[in-house]
Amino acid sequence: MKGTLFLNRNSGVKSEDEALIAAACEAGLEVIELSERVDCLREVRERIARGTRLFLAAGGDGTVHHVVQGLIHADAELAVIPTGTYNHFARDLDIPLTWQSALDVALNGDGKCVDAGRVNEQFFVNNVSLGLYPEMVARREAHGRDYPRWKARLYAFAGTLRKYKHVTLAVESDARHELIRTHVFMVSNNSYDMERFGVQAPRETLTGGKLSVYWLPHTSRMRLMRWIARYLAGRVRTIPGFRSFRTTRLRVQSTHGKPDVGIDGGLFEMQMPLNVSIVPQSLIVRVPRTTASPR
Repeated sequence: MKGTLFLNRNSGVKSEDEALIAAACEAGLEVIELSERVDCLREVRERIARGTRLFLAAGGDGTVHHVVQGLIHADAELAVIPTGTYNHFARDLDIPLTWQSALDVALNGDGKCVDAGRVNEQFFVNNVSLGLYPEMVARREAHGRDYPRWKARLYAFAGTLRKYKHVTLAVESDARHELIRTHVFMVSNNSYDMERFGVQAPRETLTGGKLSVYWLPHTSRMRLMRWIARYLAGRVRTIPGFRSFRTTRLRVQSTHGKPDVGIDGGLFEMQMPLNVSIVPQSLIVRVPRTTASPR
């Protein structure tokens, strides 16, 4: 086998799963369909021990998140087939958004070392969030499977705003120690382009070796509505009070012992405190070939 493809049939919009499976098998790839019964970490580790060196994640960012857990600092490569709803990680690496072109990159692309983040015992490729944001993302992803993107965002906006949720966090880094009361708190693997920070939120690099921390101080419901509207429009930088800084590690404590934490678009219940760090140059990903690096 040339590698193993993990397929999430439930990820994002409906895709041409059968055609993808047929093409993968023809290319000599093993195909594993993800379900609650599949221990992705164990499957990856067992195959690495047997000599497999290429693992494909066919789905959205949540699918990538599960496959990546066994690939940090491993002698193996990740390839992404972006069949999810938003596919932030694939977009940031310029991976084609059609499965046919992405499969070609997976089989013939170049390997690139990129950073990952770590929160407690989990690794992440995009971000970790607390407060309203993880719930909004979860609602958006759920509706995104059945509705157009604009409608999924609208449902997420309305459902999340009704709760008006906030968290109080003690945040410690090498240079800061702050008590924050916020509706939105996020830590990202490298920095987002603040000129376009919003739903599609591109990152400037995935090799900068830094976490970026963002939050919005507690505000009124009306101002929060305006913030979410600006977030959806990609105009976060213009929001009064919006704050951010960069670091390599931080510790987040909350009075809530096991809050819901958003990680790469999924919701997880995690034990406090959250210890978050950057893991530089720890993941090898197949990206489109450059003319300067023939195989």
